[in-house]
Amino acid sequence: MSCCTPAPRGARLRERLAPLRCALVVAAVLIGVPLLLATPADASSDPEDRIVRYDQTIELRPDGHAGVTLELDVDFGNDPNRGPVLWYLVKQPVEAEEPTDRVYRMTDFFVTSSTGAETAVETSEEGAYLEVRIGDEDRDDFTGVHSYRVTYEVEGWVSSTEHFPRLDEDELYLNAIGSAWQVPLEDVRVTVIGPVDATGAECVVSEGDEPCTDADHAGTTAEFTQDELDAGEPMTVRVTYPAGTFADAAPLLQDRWTAGQAFATEPGPLALAAVLGLGGTAAVVRRARRRGQDEEFRGLTPGLAPVPGQQADVGPRTKAPVPVRFTPPDGLRPGQLGTLVDEVADPHDVTATLVDLAVRGYLRIEQVESPEEDGSGGDWRLVLLGGTDQAGLLAFERLLLDELFEGRDVIALSDLRTTFAASMAKVQDALYDDVTTQGWFRSNPKHVRTTWGLAAAGLIALGVVTTVVLAVWTTWALTGVAVVAVGIVAAALTGMAPARTAAGTAVLVQAQGFRQYLETAEADQIRFEEGEDLFSRYLPFAIAFGLAERWAKVFADLAARGQAMPEPTWYVGAAYLHGGFWHDAGAFTRDLTGFTAMADSAISAPTPGSSGSGGSTFSGGGVSGGGGGTW
Repeated sequence: MSCCTPAPRGARLRERLAPLRCALVVAAVLIGVPLLLATPADASSDPEDRIVRYDQTIELRPDGHAGVTLELDVDFGNDPNRGPVLWYLVKQPVEAEEPTDRVYRMTDFFVTSSTGAETAVETSEEGAYLEVRIGDEDRDDFTGVHSYRVTYEVEGWVSSTEHFPRLDEDELYLNAIGSAWQVPLEDVRVTVIGPVDATGAECVVSEGDEPCTDADHAGTTAEFTQDELDAGEPMTVRVTYPAGTFADAAPLLQDRWTAGQAFATEPGPLALAAVLGLGGTAAVVRRARRRGQDEEFRGLTPGLAPVPGQQADVGPRTKAPVPVRFTPPDGLRPGQLGTLVDEVADPHDVTATLVDLAVRGYLRIEQVESPEEDGSGGDWRLVLLGGTDQAGLLAFERLLLDELFEGRDVIALSDLRTTFAASMAKVQDALYDDVTTQGWFRSNPKHVRTTWGLAAAGLIALGVVTTVVLAVWTTWALTGVAVVAVGIVAAALTGMAPARTAAGTAVLVQAQGFRQYLETAEADQIRFEEGEDLFSRYLPFAIAFGLAERWAKVFADLAARGQAMPEPTWYVGAAYLHGGFWHDAGAFTRDLTGFTAMADSAISAPTPGSSGSGGSTFSGGGVSGGGGGTW
């Protein structure tokens, strides 16, 4: 038999513990998930509750069965309780050629109380533990000290030389008090009465580091006492008997599930897993490529669409050079192009729309706190400007203004943190609807990705269920893993699902051409008419394409060379304090970078949440063990 407590001081007990401890550690690693050592659910014990007397008598019979009487005095304190709860470990791994568990069968629980406490008993087994609840769910009015007498039968605690050849003597080697106790114990006494005279008695506490208060034996009786134990502090006892005393006490053994058995690498399971995995993956990839293939107009210059009345063939998109374009596509907005390019309505697409509305005179951005040198921090105020006709706004633009201001004229960007997420989702949905209505996608990109993602999740769920079922009952669990793998591949290909129409591809080429210009243009290549605010006009597109900082640096370079440029009226910042918008162009570049970063974060930040977890562990020095508390 094996367990995993540290070695005690007693030489003979330490000799027993060392190999047994190692065996359990190895077994736990092989299992992968410590299912058999899973701890019982917490019983919500009050920290003031305690066991003021624990008196256990174990009467061993020649066949190895034991009759147990446990007398408990439980102090419930001032907070009402229903009664005590006990846990017993009823399954432990043992050393064997095949994965095997040793089982302890506990039956016939009967409870009385001399203090009038509720004595109803409910037992349930979960994992490796048997839970014994004493009391009534509907009665929770017990305070102060109450006494309980619990009797039950046990089969499987005794180990004999007949069945464990490594032993020199028959023994009861028991975790009398397991480390799963959630309340402290006082006046602990364990009495073991055997069928013949005992040859030895040992007892340790605190993971085997300290001897018990007292351990003695005389004739057939061994007695162990401990003045007090902290919550979770174990106590292990060992009583030895002449070899052959329990010759008929065969241990209760059962095969244990192992990953090696369930996921057997035999020809049959491997072949089927390969067929499912490779075949399923090929089918998923083929479908993703077919359904996610963009279209284009054949026979036309890339980026052009047929004029009204002109016929053009449509076919799968081919790779072709994208010509540089020095202006954005006519009449289109940066949020639309940003969504078209990467098929996702990102936060920076909404930020680009916000800046575009400011450039077009619908609102003003005012810097109220400068960011740090690295662009972090800072704050800005958004001011709605009256007198501007909103009739020409697209649906997603009008929705953005409505959600931002909600009947007010001024809002701080920092005030949008954790409050704008729901509105953000609405604006993003409106952007998806817009690019779909424009005829740029065969179906709404978000809906296509959602459908594809649900299908992938379904495959993964099917694979997980199949794996679990096959792992429990067969050696073919690898086939379920193959299905999971196909689902993961499908999930990875979700981004390929949306497909652009030929009209969408034509606009995409124009957008990509303009993006190349913003990405490569240098200060000495910028050409604009006198009084033309080219910086502001193209800035929203640069934000949508992720090039805002570069675009700002190009104009900062122009300003440093002395180029006269119009000062934007849509942005009020620290630069005005120094004699002009472009007087400190480097500071403006930093401020703009900080604004776009904060805007992306503020408008998309979710409402904060919280989570927590808890649990306990088991350890002991012999067979069985467990713990208890109150409920």
